[in-house]
Amino acid sequence: MPEVLLFGATGYTGRLTAQALHRRGANFAISGRDHGKLEALATTTGNPEIRVASVGDVRGLAAALEDVKVLITCVGPFEQLGSTAVEAALQAGVHYIDSTGEGPFIARLIENKMEQARKAGIAMAPAMGFDEVPADVAATLASRDLDPVDLTLTYAVPLTPSAGTLRSALGILSEPAAWIENGRRVTVKAGQRSRWAPMPPPLGPRSSVAFPLAEGHLAPLHLELDSLRVYATVGMAQRLGLKLGGPFLPLLKSGPIKSVTESLIGRLPEGPTDQQRRAGQWTILAEARSGDAWRNVALTGTDVYGLTAEFLSAAALRFAGDGPLETGVVAPVQAVGLEVWEKEFADHGVTIQTFEPH
Repeated sequence: MPEVLLFGATGYTGRLTAQALHRRGANFAISGRDHGKLEALATTTGNPEIRVASVGDVRGLAAALEDVKVLITCVGPFEQLGSTAVEAALQAGVHYIDSTGEGPFIARLIENKMEQARKAGIAMAPAMGFDEVPADVAATLASRDLDPVDLTLTYAVPLTPSAGTLRSALGILSEPAAWIENGRRVTVKAGQRSRWAPMPPPLGPRSSVAFPLAEGHLAPLHLELDSLRVYATVGMAQRLGLKLGGPFLPLLKSGPIKSVTESLIGRLPEGPTDQQRRAGQWTILAEARSGDAWRNVALTGTDVYGLTAEFLSAAALRFAGDGPLETGVVAPVQAVGLEVWEKEFADHGVTIQTFEPH
């Protein structure tokens, strides 16, 4: 019997995750709506068991989870399609892991499913890929032994998204960022605030703007924060585009503009090539301050999609074996601890730099 079920296995991220599970020797099954595509994937990933299930059919997916310990779902955009996996995991009483970076989806998961998951004795771990695993680790390492903490996160990421990421990004950009100021939750629109971020070499100082990334919801689950600000580095054209186009972003979620956007995305390649993935370097910087004490932690690596597949697989195997560290809706570090992630980083070329006073 499989320990892990991968739902959405034939999508871009799903296929990479199936390959990662196979490389790790996982006992897993693959699931989706198209049996033919699942069969083709199975021939390249050790012939895992196939269990057909579709978005919208909670009962069918729950039945596919009957003898499974962990569900991984890569079916997005999660705002539109994610509820099936959430409800099926709760119904079947299995641990839940997903690949989303959609803040609004995660916020509702925290607000609406936390107690239900705890009562069921399961962990629900959203955003267990790039970019929130390294962000959560950077935030945790930077904030260690500092209390209370003023935390600023800045993301510098490559611009070679998959079609699925683009669809999710349009929803993310139309929602405000979740920040904390003076201990209180506040919302900030994408591009509304800006700063020069002190990114480490070779990047150096970079222009950055407020950005609605999911760590704004996840870090407060386990860190005592007096303030939290989340930025992404941008070029001049991107910054101008956010400033001029910001008022129109909500229109991308409905009506004829959404249809046109979906049509355009559908004509793009499914995702970056292997070469593009390996060439796309990213850096996430966490700056923590508490009075006169401070610490900056920068994580750097490549291949955001390959890392996502590895992170999802590592978390699933931990959940299936020793189990999660905590139940309820949990952030990446809460789910499996720093040690697991630090090993994954070492194994996959992610470097950690720490800057602090001597």
